[in-house]
This record gives sequence, structure tokens and C-alpha cells, in this order.
Amino acid sequence: MTVIQELARLYERLRAEGKAPPPGYSREKIGGEVVLDAEGNVLAINDLRSPGEKGRLKPRIEAVPAAFKRTSGVKANRLWDKTSYVLGVTAAKDEKGKPLLEDGHPVPLIDDKTRKEHAAFAKAHEALLAGTDDAGLQALLGFIRTWRPEMFTEHGFNPELLDLNLVFRLEGDEVDGKRRFIHQRPAAEALVQKSEEAPRARCLVTGEEAPVARLHPAIKGVAGAQSSGASLVSFNLDAFTSYGKAQGENAPVSETAAFAYGTALNALLAKGSGCNLRIGDTTVVFWAETPERAQASDVEWLMGQALGPPDAAAEANKLAALLHDIAKGRASAPPEFAPDTRIFILGLAPNAARLAIRFWRPGTLGDFARNVLRFWEDLAQDPPAWKGKPAAWSLLYETAAQRKAENIPPRLGGDLMQAVLTGAPYPRTLLAATIGRIRADHDINPRRVALIAAVLRRNFKEKVPMSLDRNNPDPAYRLGRLFAVLESIQKEALSGLNATIKDRYFAAASATPARVFPLLVKTATHHLSNLRKGEKGGLAHHFEAEMGEIWSGLEADLPRSLNLEEQGRFIAGYYHQRWARKDTTDALIEDTATEENQPEGASQ
Repeated sequence: MTVIQELARLYERLRAEGKAPPPGYSREKIGGEVVLDAEGNVLAINDLRSPGEKGRLKPRIEAVPAAFKRTSGVKANRLWDKTSYVLGVTAAKDEKGKPLLEDGHPVPLIDDKTRKEHAAFAKAHEALLAGTDDAGLQALLGFIRTWRPEMFTEHGFNPELLDLNLVFRLEGDEVDGKRRFIHQRPAAEALVQKSEEAPRARCLVTGEEAPVARLHPAIKGVAGAQSSGASLVSFNLDAFTSYGKAQGENAPVSETAAFAYGTALNALLAKGSGCNLRIGDTTVVFWAETPERAQASDVEWLMGQALGPPDAAAEANKLAALLHDIAKGRASAPPEFAPDTRIFILGLAPNAARLAIRFWRPGTLGDFARNVLRFWEDLAQDPPAWKGKPAAWSLLYETAAQRKAENIPPRLGGDLMQAVLTGAPYPRTLLAATIGRIRADHDINPRRVALIAAVLRRNFKEKVPMSLDRNNPDPAYRLGRLFAVLESIQKEALSGLNATIKDRYFAAASATPARVFPLLVKTATHHLSNLRKGEKGGLAHHFEAEMGEIWSGLEADLPRSLNLEEQGRFIAGYYHQRWARKDTTDALIEDTATEENQPEGASQ
């Protein structure tokens, strides 16, 4: 099934469990309530916020009539809105856009803009509420006709609520002991769900004849997209239309289906949902389909853990063991993690005013577990590059200048995630970007080496060793080892160096070894001669033995050039040799120092 169909099905499950708003409603941040009497007089404007982190008050999340998309024009929401629309008052701001304060409180401002917005709110509700006989809606209509913006300061209402979203409540209106807002009254829901005059057509999602959504819902929470929301489906230029059809008529999706998929997707993208993460320029959402929503939540938790593993090694190992059980279909796996559980993973990225689908991966939990485990196996190294298990998003920082998210190559996150989830080859740009950063900053760390090895193992079916392999015959790997030995010789011969041959020659040596290595070997021979004359004769002997062992597996004529994959092997050889020589060199230095400090006549 398509992305929109599966999201619409998810909405139906959420709605049945009371976790999604009714059609025509959306979850919004609400800061306060306007309490009205039966005639529409304002009795109070109460703060609905609750204490949050660091003592800050946080708005409550309330299901209200779906917000209209507005970027620059004036358009009022139904039965709720921010204070400039509801009351005609906003908070005054300075030239930099910061709120002006008086005695520590925001300063109320009434100007032409707020009067215009309040007039739009009043006009919209005069039309919406015409002919209603519901007591709550009648009270709201009375408010519209009697309220003046100046009343906010005249009655001394709380200025801390300025610029927050407000809802309405009729005094004394309660259901089962809980207060009920006007937008929650059955008559209000009927008004909201009443479809405007819209052309009818067969819905591409449900297959039913229904009113077609002219505009699709705004999707919020995608990194890099407009904060007010972006559309997954839209037709905003004449070039996108056909046969004279306007906007949503080009791809008819019913208002009900459009609302359903938009609500479900916004729920997944909501902060704290546990069903989304960011990787590069791609925002990934995921969900599961099970008979009971509680089980789905457990599966979604597991998916979130697998895509962003815990830092603690013990917890990461427990997670890996659980995924192994699921992948093998073992009885030791908890029953809620059945391997045939259906799961869905969607990658979204900003694209001008719309959203682009980077990837769409429906599948089973068993396949997901197998692919994640294979991803971790690809990155295996000794010693490990990570304390626990790596997250795919963390790899991308190794490809970015200054390791900043904004410098990650475009599309790389989505392409990498697709490879992780499907078992497909890694994007070749991943190898190119990693090697490019090494050539630029000369930082050859274990994470970058593991990443290079992963690409070589999966894409080229190579058996890249996890640690130093002295029997590896590959010329590029041996040349990388040789470069590491030559660098060690230089460091020991010239103590106190600020830069080594790695800083000056690494890029050239890994790309055109025949041009660079003769010079480096000639210089190293001179350094070895000096080491033998001094107090490090043992080290000189060790380095000569290492060079001899490496040279024995190389042809007389060195390669004139190395391609990208060979450069990756060069880097792996360099890193493995450097890591292996650390302990050996330290031990030799320690032995030399011990011999020098022996008292005269002591046994050797």
C-alpha cells in the first residue's frame, strides 16, 4: 500500500484508542482559556499552562479545530486562536523583536494589525455560528459582538498570556466532572466536520466517492522545513495542473483521508513521540501495526532503540541480543516482538515549500532486526570504534566539515538509511565523503576507518580485516602499513615535531604512491641511520624488520595511482599498523630506558 494509505490506517487505529483527535481537529499548544457567561461576557482569562523544565511554564496540548495554514495573510482559526485574533491584543516588541517589559510583564499592544486580525476572527465566527441554538456557541457569538480590545487592559487580565493560543469555555460546563471547552461540545464538532462545498470525486486512498480536499494538511516537525508546516501533496503553480483542474483536484484525495494521514504523520513527528529521529537532512518516522496499540508502542520503542542505540555498552549488548533473538525467531524473544509484525519506516526531507519522500520502507520486524545487525557487523573493528553500538546518524558527522550537521552532504542521510534498512549497498558518496574529509583534516580515527571498511565489505564483498593483518597481500593495504611505519620512524628520529609526513604527504601517498614513496623511504633511511647511532638502536632494528616484512609482499614497481576503493584499503592498513605499533613501540622504548638505567655490573 502507499504511504498515505498506511498513514490513514494508522489514524483509524489511533482514533479508536482515543489517541487522535476527531476529523477536522488537530493537536495544538494552548496557553489559556476565556471563560464566558451565557450572554458572552468575559468572566476570566485563565492560564492553562503547567510547570515544565527549568521552571518554565509549558502550554497544554489540546485537540482543537484544525489550524488553517497562513504564512502572510490574515485568516482566523475556528473556535480558538492566538490573542491578537481572539482579543485583538498582542505583546509589544522592540526593534529586535524582543518583548517589551514593564514591571517584569509584557506590555499589551493594540494597533491596526491586531484590530484587523480580531475583525477577521469576528467576521468568520458570525458566518460560522449563524443560526446556531447551542448555548455554548451562542455565548461565543455574544462575545464576538460585545468584546472590545481595550477591555483587556481595562479589566486587568493577565499580560503573561499575550501571544499565546486561547480557547473558550462556558461557565459551569462540565462532563463527568471535567470542564468542557466550547470546541468540545457536540454542536461545535458538527460545525467543524461539516464539509464546505467541494467537488466530489473518487478518493485515491479509500476508493470512495467523497468531497475532495483542495489543500492538504500542513506537516510540522520535519527538520529544515517551514516551521509553520509543509505539504506532502500540493499543486501551487499552473504548471502542476492538468485538464483545468485546480490544486487538490489533480490527485483527488478526500477531505477525510487527507485529514487522517496528516494527523497521523504529525503525531509521529511530534516532539516526545519516540517515533522519529533525524539523520542528515532526512527526518525518519516509524511505526508498527499490531492488534493492540500497547504492543505497537513496545515495537516502536524497540525500533527507536535500534536506530539510536544507548551509549552504555551493557544496554547496547542487551539490545543486540534481543535483535538476534527476533532475527532468528527464537522463543526467548518476548511475544510482543513477533518477527512477522508489520512495521513502516518513512524518510522525509524539505523541498522548497513541500516535503520530499527520501525513502519508504514497509516490512517486518524480523527483516528490520536482521538488517540492523548486519549494519553493526559491517562496522566491526578491533578494538571497537564505539563503546556500544553505533547509530547510523552518528556516522554522518565523520563526513562533515567541522563535524557540523549543516555540513553533511545533501541526500547522504537518506541514502545511508535506505542501505541500513534494506541491506542494499551503501552509497558510494559515503566512501568518497569520508576519504575526502581525511584528506582535508588528516584525522584518521577509528570511526572513519570502520565506516570505510563497512563500505568495502558490503559494496565490494571484500574481507577487510578488523585489526592488523600481516598476511594481507593487497598492495594498497600494505602501502598504508608502510606509510605508518615511515611516520613512526620520523617521530622517533625527530622528537618534538609539530607536523609529520601524514600532514604533508598522506593525500598524495594514498593517491599516487609511485611518486611519493621513493622520497619518503629515502628520508626514512637517513632517520634510521641516526637512530642506530643514538640510544634507540632497538627501535631502529624493529622498524627495519617491519619495513622488510611489508616490502616482501609488494611488487618492485609501486602502483602509479590508487582508485577510491584502494585508497580506502590504504587508510585501513595505515590505521591498523599505527594501532598495532603503539603497544610495540611503547614496549621497546620502555625496554631501552630500563637498560640505560641498569646499575653498573648488573645482570643483562
